[in-house]
Amino acid sequence: MFVEIINKVLDWLIVFFFVSLLIWLGVTQPVFSFFSSSSVPEIDQEKLKSHVEALSKTYAPRTPEFEGVRPAAHYIYRELAEAGRSIGRKPYYQAFGSVTGSFRNVIYKLGPATAETVVIGAHYDTKNSFPGADNNASGVAVLIELARALSIVEKDLPVRVELVAYALSEGSVLGTEDMGSYKHAAMLKKRNRAVKLMISVDSVGFFSDKSDSQEYPFSFMKLVYPTTGNFINISSHLQDFMVLREVKKSFKKIASLEVRSITAPENFPDITSSDQVSYWSQGFPAIMVSDTSAYRNKDYNTAYDTADKLDYARMAMVVQGLYQTVIDFKKGEGEKVRGEREKNQIQIINPK
Repeated sequence: MFVEIINKVLDWLIVFFFVSLLIWLGVTQPVFSFFSSSSVPEIDQEKLKSHVEALSKTYAPRTPEFEGVRPAAHYIYRELAEAGRSIGRKPYYQAFGSVTGSFRNVIYKLGPATAETVVIGAHYDTKNSFPGADNNASGVAVLIELARALSIVEKDLPVRVELVAYALSEGSVLGTEDMGSYKHAAMLKKRNRAVKLMISVDSVGFFSDKSDSQEYPFSFMKLVYPTTGNFINISSHLQDFMVLREVKKSFKKIASLEVRSITAPENFPDITSSDQVSYWSQGFPAIMVSDTSAYRNKDYNTAYDTADKLDYARMAMVVQGLYQTVIDFKKGEGEKVRGEREKNQIQIINPK
């Protein structure tokens, strides 16, 4: 009798172990990489810093109430235009209306006119009147320098890339049709664009090498995730399990960049906290790249979220990770679309 009880306990322990292992594999997406890529370009940290300083000082606060989003949009347009000058590429505006007025996404398109599209976006508005250095001048700075890096190899890109700076994302508009990202995603859906991947770059500038600098929504997560906030995190809902894994493989090629990931249900904290939700609503695969925001950065969404608090060396690695993701993307068999037809379907406004 005693032996039978022991055997049953052992059976249950084995089942528990394998179930726990499967959950760990599914949630954390472990990727074991023993090499790094040498093909990624060097990223200018000073340019990253100058973008963050401009957006968090000169063009702050970037809110509809304070009209800050409009001059910020002009700044982003000018910087993207400069990034594409050598290849004759210019960004353009997507104008849209919301309950609080009229706004503009800034779009920079490059690469071949393939039927498949990769979208990488970052919102440039802030919550309340805060400087918003980490949230989300950091994401926009990364977007601008990614545009510069990809422009250099534009002729060799495997797929069409759309880099988008979104006008509205924070506060009450999150998760609604007033989001700039929703306007862009809906436009792509209307045109029957095959979006194979969308990456939301949201708060990617704050890192810490101090012990216990990383928190989580649930304490048990510390059993499988680091307690030092020196990594970039990639997250998505359960449906994009394999997409996230491929992106993580690309990021793992960047030397010295610590990478973690999580796939979880949409009701899990912060899984739906950024622009990827707009693309999910249109049936497109989408993920978020983030420094985990308030779970690490105690100044997040406060008056102390300033440019001097950010780690520009690791931000440069995030640019490289996104660059590598695009380079690794395998072009599908879809036919090329007519670029001029698509160009004429969007309202283009040049800055004054």
